[in-house]
Amino acid sequence: MQWQAVRGSAHWAAYGDALGFITELTDADGVRRRTGQDEVTITVPWKRRVGGRYGRDVPLPAGAYSDDTQLRLATSRAIRGDGEFDAEAFAKIELVAWQAYALGAGRGTKAAANGLMRVDAKWSQNIFATKAARYTDIGGNGAAMRIQPHVWSARDLTDWDSIARDVVRNAVSTHGHPRGILGAVLHALFLAHTLETETIPGPEQWRSTIDWLGHLPDVVDKDEELAYLWLPSWAQAAGTDLRTATAAVAAECHAALEEFDPAAPLTRNAYASLVDRLGGFDNETRGSGTVTTLLAAMLAFGHAETPDLGLQLAANTLGSDTDTIATMAGALLGAITTSPAPGTVQDDQLIDSEARRLWEISQGGAASTFAYPDLLRWSPPRATLDLVGRTEAGPALAGLGLLRAGTPMTGPQATYAWGTLPFGQSVLVRAREDLKPLAPHLLPPERRQLRHRRAEDAMREQPTLFEAPDGHAASRQTAKTADHGGRHPRPTQSLEETVTELAQNGFQADEVGRVLLDLLGSGRYGVERAAAFVGLLSQAQQHHRDGR
Repeated sequence: MQWQAVRGSAHWAAYGDALGFITELTDADGVRRRTGQDEVTITVPWKRRVGGRYGRDVPLPAGAYSDDTQLRLATSRAIRGDGEFDAEAFAKIELVAWQAYALGAGRGTKAAANGLMRVDAKWSQNIFATKAARYTDIGGNGAAMRIQPHVWSARDLTDWDSIARDVVRNAVSTHGHPRGILGAVLHALFLAHTLETETIPGPEQWRSTIDWLGHLPDVVDKDEELAYLWLPSWAQAAGTDLRTATAAVAAECHAALEEFDPAAPLTRNAYASLVDRLGGFDNETRGSGTVTTLLAAMLAFGHAETPDLGLQLAANTLGSDTDTIATMAGALLGAITTSPAPGTVQDDQLIDSEARRLWEISQGGAASTFAYPDLLRWSPPRATLDLVGRTEAGPALAGLGLLRAGTPMTGPQATYAWGTLPFGQSVLVRAREDLKPLAPHLLPPERRQLRHRRAEDAMREQPTLFEAPDGHAASRQTAKTADHGGRHPRPTQSLEETVTELAQNGFQADEVGRVLLDLLGSGRYGVERAAAFVGLLSQAQQHHRDGR
């Protein structure tokens, strides 16, 4: 994977988002009110009403991007320097903090993010039902639009199991309908194919990739947290099993492909007709994760030689999900395009630096890790308006750091202000006019840390927020388990194998207790692994009793 391909993919994705954001959820009169023009051909300054029907009009600079790029950058920050996706930090900190600066956010993702404000909420068990939304009904494109960093940082683009695993871990924190989850996986695999082969996938690759989705339940089964924490709760809430649900969505995708004629030029009328046939104008299906993924793939295939015209086409097909189709098509097109995006993109230097960091991870090099607050002490404010608060050093956004804010703009229900975070991201925050105090432990350490240093340097220099490098973590755990003897999970032993051995020994209390203590002390995700173990143990004991 070439650096320029990752860089192009990131920039064209952000550009597509910024271009399509201008025309999102409006008609021709709305486009003229926002821009003074009949259609958009390049990013321009414009105005948008924020805060809902009773909000206020806010000026946006040329290249301002929506929640698509915002959550893509959040995903990027949550990928550590060693390539591991920190699903807990993404869900508990990034998604929660995002509520204070979200632009153009979908209802389902906002409801999920709000649910994650609970102190006891987990990324793998954010299953909720409110008046606004129900977890298992959230099948929109809010996950698919943000998962490109998992591909940009992949060390092996042909290892679809690993890519899909991280994408699913990302997606299920907010999306519980298979269309939302599988749409995200499908887009990730299309992007992996593009980066690996330097060509946009076409109908043949689309079909084989959709067929591969039948393997996804096996990927989930191999991940302990997904298999033992998320999957049982999801299956109970959804009233079905993942394999059946996956097959149904894959069949829908195959049927949608029949609507596309690869030999016909994808003109404005042809594209509008395609969007219509796939349900891209219907309120119920316009933002579907799978529909958006397929439309973006078809658009990229039809405009592989003219990416700027392809994104204009997406942005000016009013009534469709203009920004998300454009951003996902842009991610594909940018990976094979040598020219830069034609218009301004806000925070282009930040987007470039994050793309570079992810590419360095893909190459196995040293890369920095974002220093989040200590999750053990993380307890965000109960109201989203209080996510921006005051500290001794000035205004700050919980989880992400100090905020260099501009002139406040007062609205009926909140105050808005453009600000810049310490790492260079521009955010339009929503807060109270009089900020409440923000506890210091809700802010991250002041600097990033390199994860890939010599072991002794890492042990000496890294703050306690980070566990030691993998080798040291393993050696400490090995020593700990060796001290008290008895049954404990071996490094290569799965939880299922451990429980099987415990069952063969009659579930001896001392052995069960030692395994549980070992898991709790196993570093990052120790609590989640212990919970997964208890769930599996309960199932095994029930089977044991039933067999008597």
